[in-house]
Amino acid sequence: MNFKISKLLSFFLISFLLSTHLSADGHKTKFKDIKGFKKQFISMHKKKVNRIIEVKKSDGYPVYEGNTSIQFTVNREDAGCGTGKAQTTQIKCDGKGNRSRQELHLGNMKLKNKEYIYEYAVYFDENYEPLEKGAVVIIGQMHTDNKAKGCHSCCHFWFQDFKYKGERYYSWASKAAYSSEPVVIGKISDLKGKWTHIKFHVLWKLDNTGRFKIYKNDEVIADLKNVKTLADTCTGGYMKMGIYRHRTIGYWNSDWESLQDQRVYLDSIILRKPKKDEKFEKNK
Repeated sequence: MNFKISKLLSFFLISFLLSTHLSADGHKTKFKDIKGFKKQFISMHKKKVNRIIEVKKSDGYPVYEGNTSIQFTVNREDAGCGTGKAQTTQIKCDGKGNRSRQELHLGNMKLKNKEYIYEYAVYFDENYEPLEKGAVVIIGQMHTDNKAKGCHSCCHFWFQDFKYKGERYYSWASKAAYSSEPVVIGKISDLKGKWTHIKFHVLWKLDNTGRFKIYKNDEVIADLKNVKTLADTCTGGYMKMGIYRHRTIGYWNSDWESLQDQRVYLDSIILRKPKKDEKFEKNK
């Protein structure tokens, strides 16, 4: 059965992933009711600020389907230096940070030799502007669990605001199936102010027998066959949805005040196993 996080987000536990289907139609979900999700914030001087909120169509906010969507906002006040391996030890974190995030963390998943479909709709706010000065903005990522020996990479794949041939694009990249050419979803300027539906179908493999198939608004934009899809030796991971930006240190010594807010909306997040007629055919 499907596991659907529709509209806002719903209950997520790996043990229920294949047997539970939750829809937000007629179901009001509040953040305090969401189990299996963790709101993650990294803010300067350990100050936690929640900028993830449910918004309503009736209040004039963009909604892909149904009555609600999730608004994610990050600004420079969220910036911090991280902890542990993520900490920048060469600099003093004194009110300016190298990274910030407003993300929802979906529960850990066993991925090796599994086949999954992931879907969501994304809306870039009309006032969204890409960062410069070497900063990186990630909007959705499949993070590794870092438990297997030799699993050193941060992510299996990610979606990012990316500068390519002089233009800013929303694009997909994979640590395992890395290519010099990104899978481009669209120019940021073309995606602002409207919904874009993303679907990616994955066969998770440590060897070169995996597959990534990516759709934009129901049209196939990439089909990577016979590729390694799991990073390093990693066999599990977890999805994070929202905004994560790092390498913002370029704004420190120039103009910290120019590090602008960024806002996106997400809706209709779905994680499921493919139906029988959707499964990849062997050797095709």
